[in-house]
Amino acid sequence: MKVGGAGLAVVLLATACASGAPTEAVPPLAMKVRALHAQGQRLLERGERELATAAFEDARQLAESLDDRAGMAQALNGLGAVAALEGNAAEATELHQRALPLAEQVGRPDLLADTLAQLGTALQLSGRTDQAKSRYEQALSLVRQAADRDRESVLLNNMGLIQKRAGQVREAEASFQAALSINQALGNSRSQAANLVNLGLIAEEAGRLEEARRRYEAALALDKAVENRDSIAADLANLARIAEAQNHKDVALAYAKRAYWSYRALGETTRALAELNHALALSRSQGRQVDAKQLQNELDTLQDSGPSSLAAPP
Repeated sequence: MKVGGAGLAVVLLATACASGAPTEAVPPLAMKVRALHAQGQRLLERGERELATAAFEDARQLAESLDDRAGMAQALNGLGAVAALEGNAAEATELHQRALPLAEQVGRPDLLADTLAQLGTALQLSGRTDQAKSRYEQALSLVRQAADRDRESVLLNNMGLIQKRAGQVREAEASFQAALSINQALGNSRSQAANLVNLGLIAEEAGRLEEARRRYEAALALDKAVENRDSIAADLANLARIAEAQNHKDVALAYAKRAYWSYRALGETTRALAELNHALALSRSQGRQVDAKQLQNELDTLQDSGPSSLAAPP
């Protein structure tokens, strides 16, 4: 999972499940906590945030009734991941901070690393980059000790974002590339796509437009293969912007339209309208009167009917 829209992509860890837990027999209710957590993760990966929240909340309540601290920490991390995806960085930070002492008490390095990493992500989304970096470094030490390449790739990607924000562009590019290499070796399509987007944005800012286009196209192909709907829309918007910068305005118009419809289907009102206005401007600049009229009618209809017309599908 990743957060970032048309900007840099922050990768969210899938929170620790039973794989990192002791191997002894698990009682039925404790097993149900894990099953609810796994269900929440699957729902979140499909973009069904409301249902994921319900599953994580059920897991949290059941874990609390059992004094299952690992289950409580996992559930809080799951709820924090939903909050982060919805742009509620303060709420995400609070949830992961509640999970941290529980993870420390349990003594599971995988759960502690996940909690530190997700807290780092929430802090990063809040703009508290120094604190985020500290948490990432703690988590990175743990995952490297465990030779956990999957989690290492997530942390390298997100450390790269902090480096880029600090103006350390070469270091950021190296971090994104290292994360991409790990994810290619592991076959992690979702995370590869996030790494490619971040590398594409660096290339775009450096004026390497053809490289950026290739990166964004590769990200789109991966996101479509795993049906990552939120990211598909952002990839299309990135490609529209690059095509326009390369003066391929007909291509840019086609991508902007596709981005608009994708965002509209997701109920992402602000981004949908931004892409619709982008497509309208491109059609007018090319003298494509039929397209411009259709897009203007679409814009007028949306503005008249309000945000309800952009409701996400069930």
